Amino acid sequence: MSQGNITELISHLTTALSNCSLYSEEHPLVAEFSEKTLTAMEGLYSDDTLTLTLLGDSLVFNNNPITDKGAHISSLKRRLKRKGIEKIIIRKGLALEEIRKFIAGVASAEKVVSSPHLSVGMVEVRFSSEGTDISALINENITKVKGIYQGVAKFKRLDMVSLEDAVAGFITTLKRETNILRIVSPVKSYSEYTYIHATNVSVLTIFQAEALGMKGENLHDVGLSGLLHDVGKLFVSRKVLEKEAKLDSEEWNAIKGHPVFGARYLATLPDVPKIALIAAFEHHMKFDGSGYPDTKRRGKRQHIISQMVALADFFDALRAQRPYRVALEGSTVVQLMKEATGKDFNPVLVENFLGTLKTTRAL
Repeated sequence: MSQGNITELISHLTTALSNCSLYSEEHPLVAEFSEKTLTAMEGLYSDDTLTLTLLGDSLVFNNNPITDKGAHISSLKRRLKRKGIEKIIIRKGLALEEIRKFIAGVASAEKVVSSPHLSVGMVEVRFSSEGTDISALINENITKVKGIYQGVAKFKRLDMVSLEDAVAGFITTLKRETNILRIVSPVKSYSEYTYIHATNVSVLTIFQAEALGMKGENLHDVGLSGLLHDVGKLFVSRKVLEKEAKLDSEEWNAIKGHPVFGARYLATLPDVPKIALIAAFEHHMKFDGSGYPDTKRRGKRQHIISQMVALADFFDALRAQRPYRVALEGSTVVQLMKEATGKDFNPVLVENFLGTLKTTRAL
């Protein structure tokens, strides 16, 4: 079998998954590419079975590593990681209805179930002991985010697989440690603020989303939205970002441009969830329709995920030491958040955030 035949199979499968996510299981495009997926499997069986295994960042087909690095391969790896699927075993005789049910399961928030001719292996999250070092888990993911952020350039694609890994790590850590303030990391120097703040906002946004009942693929998209909300600042001069004195009007306009810079950059990347692009653009808009960028559409509300990211951004930014001000105590940040409720922030989200902090004894 050739890599081309395997790539064709994965292309059809990911196209079916994408259309199922966008539309529904019954959409004609899902039916069309489900049939193409089934047809592409013919001739690829080994001893009447076909296996697809996810090993770390690598996909293995019938014990042969897939060397293709295309967008469809990355998309499938990302989707399998989100669902916790490490192995798919397909046996000859697979029916069209079975592959369609599999596609619908992977594309939705529901659990993927095996069928007579298709079995899935699920990854279970296990902790080695009660003494698991939470700080080590967080530092590992911060290092990963740092490496990704340092590689960002206008015409370079983001390493979405590593970003997905980082978000999965945040979700895993939140299952281990309920006190969110033990997970968010302090900024040790001005130069590292961007990626540590991105990590903290991602964790804080996931924290809010889980409290609201979000899960599965939606939760991962929320985490990515938090992680990428400030990506536009990577296109603003570091001299401006780290300036200790008051910004002049030109410098302030440069800072205010970062939501547009970020949204434009993310719009060029096919693997980025659309909600991450929206959150990057909207996270400095306010609940009452003010804020920036000024879209000339006053009164238009932010997307709910943008509102959650804005709340996380505010909470973490005020607790961090910055060149132009000292860090604020948690109680002070909470008071300022309450004062801005209804104007800057959605009252329901503020109540959810502060209530969950209190319930988990973080405050």
